[in-house]
Amino acid sequence: MLFSPHHISLLTGNASANAQFYIQVLGLRLVKNSVNQEAVHIRHLYYGNNLGDPGSVITFFVLDHLGQRQEANHGLTGIRIGIPRNTTTYWQKRLKAANFHPQLIASGLTVTDPDGVLLTFVEVDRQLTDHQHVPNDVPVENQIVGLLGTNIDYVNYSETVTFYQDWLGLNDFNHHIPLPSSGASITLTSAPDSNHRSRMGRGSVDHIALQVPDQATLFHYYRRAQSLGLDIELYRDRGWFQSIYVRDPSDNRIELATVTPGFALEEPASTMGQQLSLPPLFADQTDAVRRWYNDHNVKFNEAERFENKATLNQSKLLTTNSQ
Repeated sequence: MLFSPHHISLLTGNASANAQFYIQVLGLRLVKNSVNQEAVHIRHLYYGNNLGDPGSVITFFVLDHLGQRQEANHGLTGIRIGIPRNTTTYWQKRLKAANFHPQLIASGLTVTDPDGVLLTFVEVDRQLTDHQHVPNDVPVENQIVGLLGTNIDYVNYSETVTFYQDWLGLNDFNHHIPLPSSGASITLTSAPDSNHRSRMGRGSVDHIALQVPDQATLFHYYRRAQSLGLDIELYRDRGWFQSIYVRDPSDNRIELATVTPGFALEEPASTMGQQLSLPPLFADQTDAVRRWYNDHNVKFNEAERFENKATLNQSKLLTTNSQ
């Protein structure tokens, strides 16, 4: 099977700064404004193209005042993002105008987000379709096209390669696992400190999810994980998709997720992300969750504040890129 990224999920310490960057600077849409389904008092923000298509989605769990991450013997680090051919200069200028500090590298452009996540922009021979592009001030021909992967720190290289080969049939080519259906890849990098466990913090990647076409395929890989004696964390019906989570030999969290039903399951596609929304399985909790956030003076109005800007409002852009 040829895998593609489905989404990547990280931690942020500030919902407002995070939304401002990903919506107003990167030009993504807030496609789902929700909560952590295992801990509903933690917000969960989903950004992507206008439809929230699998492969375009970057999500963040919001943990206020979260401390800085510490990388050691495991971790997923950074995000590679696809941009259309000949748009690196555009993104370099846009990020500079927003008071961030992009750096040109051989493969493209790098910048760190407000939580210190390293983003690498790589040109690809793709553009969004008319239905996928987000209505904002980023020209259609320049808009981000999707995820191209991440880095996975390992402690034992051979065990890591065996895990991805035996479970998913992914083949490693010199520390580089291609995901050929989308031109994405997973890069294997040696853990910086094999003797101490990493500490999750703001900017940490919680997990990467890969696409499977349907529930039958998902259960096929669940059974394969069982037969291999892998560390299966859980199966979940997220409403918008179904998932399984498995830990690799270095304790990195790897998810497989179905591509349907999609984020328009419980709200119209035209208004996705504008307010708190929970999948149908959580419908009986929605009022209680809404009251809790209202009592804590939390607003779900990031889309209203940051989307559909005709031009970048420099007075509201982040003035620092601190970690």
